[in-house]
Amino acid sequence: MKKLSIIFIAGLFTLALYLNPVSAEAEVSSGTVPEAEMTVPAVTTAAPAKEKSDVNLTYVNLEEKERWILDEVLSDYVSEDVVELTDRGIRYSIGDWIDRDTHTYLFFTKELPEGTVYTAAGYAQTTNGSYVYFELSSSEKLSEQQVDLEIVKAFGNSGASEIQAC
Repeated sequence: MKKLSIIFIAGLFTLALYLNPVSAEAEVSSGTVPEAEMTVPAVTTAAPAKEKSDVNLTYVNLEEKERWILDEVLSDYVSEDVVELTDRGIRYSIGDWIDRDTHTYLFFTKELPEGTVYTAAGYAQTTNGSYVYFELSSSEKLSEQQVDLEIVKAFGNSGASEIQAC
């Protein structure tokens, strides 16, 4: 019985570690997040958005710089949202994975009781070379061009992936 209890606890511990973001060194833009607070995704204040639209940008500074780890961080954050939405019985859909030189994101649509929320969740490189996890949300459907322009505007990464305005 003791062996079974230990295996069960080890399984729960493994599951808890799997569901946490890979980013053990995540920090909020205002400072480092203590390890005790790492289980709750930290979100900074919204970045300025266009006045005529209701686009809301939130982000978390990351210490990771390797693309494969950043991909895992993105997957972990989205997985946490999926688990929460599934537990609440809320419908959602995950769209295309868009990969640029300085940022990567995927489209995530949530059908909340208040209305549909269109989100682009991803990571972006900032002008100082660090990375952030971001969520760009709107009640209007987001396009790739709109997301790319908002990311360039917010984080200033104007590398080879900069989108030219029509």
